[in-house]
Amino acid sequence: MTLLESMKAGAPAALTGVPRRPAQENDAIPRVAPKWLKHDRHVLNFKAYFLEPVVENPSENYRIRKCIIYFYLEDDTFHIIEPRV
Repeated sequence: MTLLESMKAGAPAALTGVPRRPAQENDAIPRVAPKWLKHDRHVLNFKAYFLEPVVENPSENYRIRKCIIYFYLEDDTFHIIEPRV
């Protein structure tokens, strides 16, 4: 295996000749990425509507109100927006 091939294979440390130390546990680097880091800037977007009863006006029974729901995966929070009509 040539120098270039071993570098492409992802083993540049094998070329240094320095003996490898056994893998040590490092508490600073978690084995599994935390949820807030794994889902950073991932947002689910839903379009929704609901019916609002109208008692003031006898000509209409209800109004349809549209809204947008954002669900942030990193911290499980919701953001609900009702656009102006």
